[in-house]
Amino acid sequence: MSPGDFSFEPFYLVVAAALVVAYVRARPAGGWRAASFATGVFLLAAPLDSPMETIAAKRLLLVHLVQNALIADIAPLLILLGLTPAMRAWITRHGGARVRARFAIVAWLAAWYGTHLAGFYDWALRTGWGLNVEHGLLVVGGFLFWWPLVSGRLPAPLALAYLGAGFVASSFLGLAFIFSSHPFYAFYEHAPRLWGFSPARDQNLGGIAMNGEQTAVFLVAIGYYVSQLLKEEEHDARA
Repeated sequence: MSPGDFSFEPFYLVVAAALVVAYVRARPAGGWRAASFATGVFLLAAPLDSPMETIAAKRLLLVHLVQNALIADIAPLLILLGLTPAMRAWITRHGGARVRARFAIVAWLAAWYGTHLAGFYDWALRTGWGLNVEHGLLVVGGFLFWWPLVSGRLPAPLALAYLGAGFVASSFLGLAFIFSSHPFYAFYEHAPRLWGFSPARDQNLGGIAMNGEQTAVFLVAIGYYVSQLLKEEEHDARA
């Protein structure tokens, strides 16, 4: 299969279509929420149904790690930010209120590290359909992690502590990839190479891309809550 060929995980096309239908039925007002939701749905489906999936599943760990970062960190956040108030209220009534931050972060980290264990990762790549399981765990973990923040239940100080803990705890995986001198995954040792990257170099670059993406996302989120905290302090001082 050529690196430019399309590969598909049809399940996520169905999920994306269902999300779009639900959003249209909610009659959104448009604006930044609709743009955020649309971008999130695109980033959920496109990395898994495009040549990116071909390269990730057949050639390069680097692309696979970027793919995982997109569907686990960025797509869930953008989708949740784009929800209408009525949709957020519906989720809260139907289980969202029971999602606690201390459990959400543990579930997210378990999905993040568990899906990247060598045995699981190689199994998912060799079976093909196991990639649906891997990606599903990452997507669900991402939604769980961001929900306590987007739902507005965490005040700014707790939100900052939550984000800081998540950022530090998740960064060790990328660091392991960056500083490793031997490949972790047997599948990629024997995969056809692309762009002249050795398996070890491929892994190092994947770690850099993963940590770079997470650093950018978490710094933006932390910056937002720092600004909220400063606004609250300014309001209290004036009062």
